[in-house]
Amino acid sequence: MESVKYGEEFIARSKAVSGCFAMFILAMGITFFPLFINNSADLMARGLLIPLLLATEFLIIVPLYYFFFRKREGLGRGSVDLKTLLSLFAIILLLQCIFPWLTGMSKPEGWSVSQVALPGYLFWLNAIAMVVLAPVYEEIVFRGCLFNAFRFWFNDRIYGSAIAVSVLFSLMHLQYSDFRTFLLLFMISLTLVAARVKSKGLLMPILLHSAMNAMVLGIQYSAWGAGAAG
Repeated sequence: MESVKYGEEFIARSKAVSGCFAMFILAMGITFFPLFINNSADLMARGLLIPLLLATEFLIIVPLYYFFFRKREGLGRGSVDLKTLLSLFAIILLLQCIFPWLTGMSKPEGWSVSQVALPGYLFWLNAIAMVVLAPVYEEIVFRGCLFNAFRFWFNDRIYGSAIAVSVLFSLMHLQYSDFRTFLLLFMISLTLVAARVKSKGLLMPILLHSAMNAMVLGIQYSAWGAGAAG
């Protein structure tokens, strides 16, 4: 009887993990949908493609999460401890400030420059999408569903799962081209995984991710504005 019970539990967990991995595959599939839009180049030139893509991901991923995943282990809100939140944000801040200096990244990526150079409402439209929408669905997919899947496949080994998730998270950012940027994203992802594990939920990594995006956009926008004025 115990073996039958174990088998049933294993099958149930395998199905749950398959659902989690399916969320990752879905998110990746949506990322490539501009390839099938005839006017995607025009939308990109007008600064509309990125917010459209992020909104599409958000509107598909978040409802699926709410109805099918939010009550699963580690996929709820979790707890938010202010000390832990500030400590992890300090680590992210140090990574964003010190890593480029240590590795000689004197110039921002071309894609980042193109975003802060958008005129008027287009900049704010893209900024809102990257600060509000992207952190929510990316944390659901990567630090939530995909992390759970890897923990199952790696026999609950947190470190191996964190590394695997972080590699995929960094490689997912196809808008960048510098290897050092991917390495920075990898380390940031490890920090966000730490937030997920510490809080036993997704709210803390979402808050950290959103704050990081806002900080980076603000710094880049200020630097671009100063350069344009000079």
